[in-house]
Order: sequence, then structure tokens, then C-alpha cells
Amino acid sequence: MYLEDFEIILVDDGSTDNTGAIMDRFALRDPKVRVIHNSHPMGEGFAFKTGLEMASFDAMTLIPGDGTFRNASIGRMLRAAGAADLVITYRDNQSDIGFSRAILSHLARFALNVIFGFWLADHHSLIIYPVAPLRDLPMKDPRRDHQIYVLISLLRRGLTYVQVPVSLDTPAKGSSRKTRPRNHLDVFKNVLSLLYDSTADELSASGAILEEFAYPSIFT
Repeated sequence: MYLEDFEIILVDDGSTDNTGAIMDRFALRDPKVRVIHNSHPMGEGFAFKTGLEMASFDAMTLIPGDGTFRNASIGRMLRAAGAADLVITYRDNQSDIGFSRAILSHLARFALNVIFGFWLADHHSLIIYPVAPLRDLPMKDPRRDHQIYVLISLLRRGLTYVQVPVSLDTPAKGSSRKTRPRNHLDVFKNVLSLLYDSTADELSASGAILEEFAYPSIFT
């Protein structure tokens, strides 16, 4: 199902060039475009949180403004909107990012699949989310890598999904913010949060069962 209507929320994340002015010109020409200006860089997590708060449609996605993904791939993802609760894309040319980064990405994916059992082809690509269940989630610190926490939390709630391939637009080999130690630490913290949430839910359920046995009802 292709999108019949849409809105675009552009986030100027503290840019120091002409980015904000260009965004404003787009908004003046098209009422579907809205612009948010951050006085200083707040990060992708804050942009995601802002988009969620402002979203007026039933689904949303976050697309980086650095041209990472090919336009045709973005179109492929959008055409899959409505096929399931979640549209989860996976990067089909990760070898182009360099051998070491590709190995780290594959190892991280395998570890996450083993831990949580959903066996996804990718956890860090583009995703179309349903807005209502997304707003029900207790959002963690948006300065951290939010995507793994949000994605696994929604899947644990039983949401359906389809996986769609997308292609990176010949990314430069070399360093990336995704491979910095801080980003690995953020991923680790989100995994711990998910494991903690899971343990807390299990303890809560066990407590409810024990309470039912300890205090049986005498009323019929």
C-alpha cells in the first residue's frame, strides 16, 4: 500500500551553515513541511522524540539527512507501509562500508538476535513505526541510541513486521560515529535496559501468581 498522504518534519539540529534557511524555504512552498530549529546539536534521539510528539499521522519514520540511503530504497520502504505494523529495512550492501565495520555490524546483529530471539536481518536501518504504540513506550534518555530499545520493545508487544532491503549510497569507507566507543556503550546500555524490563515483567507476573495462591478468593 503506497502512502496516500504524508507530512515532513525537518529538524535543523543546530546547523551552522545555511541548512535552516533552506528548510524554511521548503516549508514556505509546501504546507506539508514543518521545520524545527534546535539552537545547538541535540542528536538523532531528540529528533526522533520531537517527530513523535509532533506526528499527526498513524505511522512515522526517521530518515537521516546525510544522504546515506539511496532514494530508490527509501521509496521501496514507503511502498511497504501498511503491509504490517512495522516495516523494518535491512542494508543489502553493508560490505561497502569497509570490512571491519561490516564485521562489527554482523556480530552485533547476531548477538542481538541470540539475546532477544527475533532474528532480524538488521537493527540499525530505516524503520516505519506505528505512532500509537510508540507513544505508549516509556522513552529512555533520547541522547542514547534509541532504536534498539524502541524496536525490541515494540516486537515484544506482538507487533507484526515485514523486512525490506535498502541500499546505502556508496558510503565512504573509514571512520563512522556508529563505530565510536560511546555508541557501543549506548547500545550496551539499551540492551541492559531491555533485559531489566524483561526481568521486571517476569517478576511482576510471578508475584501476581503467588498472590493469587496466597490469598484465594472466598467469594463466588
